[in-house]
Amino acid sequence: MADARPIRVVFDAHALTPHRSGIGEYSDQLLRALLRHEQERIALHVYVPDGILRVESADDLTAATAAVRDGDLYKPAHLWQLPRLLRAGEYDVLHCPDFFAPLRAPVPVMCTIHDLIPLVHPEYIPKSLKVRLLPVYRAWVRRALRGSARVITDSAHSARDIRRLFPAEFAAIDAIPLGPTVEPTGAPLPAELAACLQAGRYLLYVGRHDPYKGVGLLLRAFAAAVRDGGMPGDVQLAIAGRRDPRYDMREEAERLGLSGRCVFLDYVPGAHLSPLYAHALGLVFPSLYEGFGLPLLDAMRHGLPVLCSDRASLPEVAGDAALLVDPEHSDTFAARLKEFTENTTLRSDLIRKGNERVRQFSWNQTAAATVDSYAKAIA
Repeated sequence: MADARPIRVVFDAHALTPHRSGIGEYSDQLLRALLRHEQERIALHVYVPDGILRVESADDLTAATAAVRDGDLYKPAHLWQLPRLLRAGEYDVLHCPDFFAPLRAPVPVMCTIHDLIPLVHPEYIPKSLKVRLLPVYRAWVRRALRGSARVITDSAHSARDIRRLFPAEFAAIDAIPLGPTVEPTGAPLPAELAACLQAGRYLLYVGRHDPYKGVGLLLRAFAAAVRDGGMPGDVQLAIAGRRDPRYDMREEAERLGLSGRCVFLDYVPGAHLSPLYAHALGLVFPSLYEGFGLPLLDAMRHGLPVLCSDRASLPEVAGDAALLVDPEHSDTFAARLKEFTENTTLRSDLIRKGNERVRQFSWNQTAAATVDSYAKAIA
């Protein structure tokens, strides 16, 4: 097997947009790890607006994806031409980083289904297009499961959801954990962040503003802690993540009287994420549902204590290295926030455990397990 020809992989890279969400980050990290460590086992190609391109280095990947724009992943037009492009070349497997895959393909197809939030908890994202078009979303997921040689997901929790909701479309599922995405740089807080945040005195949330992310629950718990005198007066709450006009969290913060304590940072460029993590007091991640939960690992990678919800896959990722809380119990959540902020012994213990926990995850491991899945798909 050592002399076997490398697997010729085509990866749909339409999620590598200028403003990446979770799927884009997954795609970027996985592709770069494949290029670093798996080129003896695979020949990597990416499908982008310019067609199917061979990539052999990180620079090739950057150049190949330069024309990708926000929203390209879910434009049907790019899937219609993909089967023709696959037939025109010699490839072994197509990997789509979400459920959106071509109706017919001349090679085995693999999909990564990160989570099934719209089906498990549609009430968590009431204004999402996937929920508004729920029958269409369900049909696409079902078709992806039926048409995939194998399915990859990020956690055992997501694998259980897939099997539970689609028992008739059972596919071979590989639960492959992810790795941290933000590399520590040792940089100070950039001037624009230092102008509104005091290093070492802000609790950090990183993510979107959809209701399932629990940002509203976090604001209410933080406001309760402030009202009860349980939160030191100089501690701020920093909300990093692109502002979503469908869910106005700024308005909620103002209603709760947090205008002077809560800082909304909107989208934070990649170069600023490491110092934002490194100079925080801790990460607070109250999400009600996650397929994985990358910010937990990024915070641990930067030596931060982590407080997160006890829901979905988060306990699976955190292990014993985070303070778990039920975010829907506001009084308990507020008390835990106070303890998390002021208890130095607890914080030190969480930091130590986090340093140990994060070593168990890496994109090199993710890439190796993904190539194993490719081999099984074409066997």
